[in-house]
Amino acid sequence: MPKPKVLLDLLEKAVEIAIFIGLIILAIYKFDIDVMEATFYLLLAAIISPFSKIDKPAKRTLLTCGFIGGILIGYFH
Repeated sequence: MPKPKVLLDLLEKAVEIAIFIGLIILAIYKFDIDVMEATFYLLLAAIISPFSKIDKPAKRTLLTCGFIGGILIGYFH
């Protein structure tokens, strides 16, 4: 049986991929409506991408700041 840390790492990787795909789909959907909002979603997707070389603590900090900024701008309503 795998160790709990290994399971949590796999779960975190799966959630990263799911959010990455969701943000890409949302950016494509919003591109016709608002290019700036689509760019914002692409920026978040680039940060959370499992292919990025950003370490996990920095990635979490950047995403938290990005989501708070998105709430303040009004993208998540």
